[in-house]
Amino acid sequence: MIRLEKITEDNYKECLKLKVAEDQTKFVSSTTLSLAKAYVFRDIVTPFAIYNDGIMVGFIMMRFNKEYSNYFIWQFMIDEKYQFKGYGKHALKLAMEWMKKDNRCHDIVTTYILGNETAKNLYTKFGFEQMGEALDGEVDMILHL
Repeated sequence: MIRLEKITEDNYKECLKLKVAEDQTKFVSSTTLSLAKAYVFRDIVTPFAIYNDGIMVGFIMMRFNKEYSNYFIWQFMIDEKYQFKGYGKHALKLAMEWMKKDNRCHDIVTTYILGNETAKNLYTKFGFEQMGEALDGEVDMILHL
């Protein structure tokens, strides 16, 4: 069963071991960089490990943007050993449910890098729509709640 669990002192080392395939590194930041950002922006960022039963299979991190009343999916990845098993779809659904519980949230925003068709297709299936043209190789997407 897929579940999200906040990153803590008990599981951060395991999170640092998560990796994507070599050809995907241009699409996502390392978990090391992501956890550094989560620490710096700890008042507005929540990092989660994605578990399938007792195995950490991925990572997702959301940032609340007070000025826009939205959450931004800042980082999302499934470890290369666990991709294409449906974990990303289930994790995104759980993350969206978590964000929707926050009454301040009116939209969920994310980006993907041009060429990452897997991310584009996943977000599109969940109802995200492209916001304008790609800028510097990144495509912004939004889901209105």
